[in-house]
Amino acid sequence: MVPPAVTPGARDPLPGPVDLRIEGACARLRLIAPERRNALDAATVEALHTALRTAERTPGCRAAVLSASGPVFCSGLDPAVVTADAAQWATVGDRMWELLTALATGPLVTAAVVTGRVTGGGVGLVSACDLVFAGPYASFRLTEALLGLVPATVLPFLTARMGERAAFRAALLAEEIDSTAAGELGLADTVGDLPEQDVRRLLLALRRAPRPGAVAELKRCRDLLRGTPEGYPGYARGLLADSLADPLVRARVAALREEGLLP
Repeated sequence: MVPPAVTPGARDPLPGPVDLRIEGACARLRLIAPERRNALDAATVEALHTALRTAERTPGCRAAVLSASGPVFCSGLDPAVVTADAAQWATVGDRMWELLTALATGPLVTAAVVTGRVTGGGVGLVSACDLVFAGPYASFRLTEALLGLVPATVLPFLTARMGERAAFRAALLAEEIDSTAAGELGLADTVGDLPEQDVRRLLLALRRAPRPGAVAELKRCRDLLRGTPEGYPGYARGLLADSLADPLVRARVAALREEGLLP
């Protein structure tokens, strides 16, 4: 079902833990499940898809800005996915890839306003956005290696931002990257006390552009220059399924959940 456009200024109820509000040329997408550390489950991924498609269909909308409530922007893949069956793994993995691709290649300028902690697949969600505006207390960490997983789905988007060497190191060592380091590595485009000011500057720049279609064309040029190896999405999906089927991975996740270290 194709989502309808939203009347500018109206709040659109979504079937998941995502809030959408269209404010003039800007769509505000907000993760609103802080009690779960805004983890990515099937409902959240679908709600983000719906919100993004709705924003793209709304006349006059030119940017989609992603933010989150609570101290954790996004903790990545919901551990409950690990205990699901293989069909659910494949569905979530496929939809996550499609969401990241839509953020990176869709017609709207996408931006993430990050003021808290981002881990795991949440780093991929941020990396897929065209721009990342970080607050002073933002931090980023790829935690998959600590669970025995590989961040294959998010790695192309992270590599496009940080470069191959820095992305590999971040995935291998699972070290926390603070806001200052994120700016130096290119993971964040700007770092400052008031990231909303960066959003306002973005919207001002978009209003000055006489032809909205030029943004989509610019993103298309970038996408062609980046390129993704043929068959990579399927490879990433298979790798995720194989990893989640490993008893060692499942036991590790269960232990961390019991200790309260995972939502």
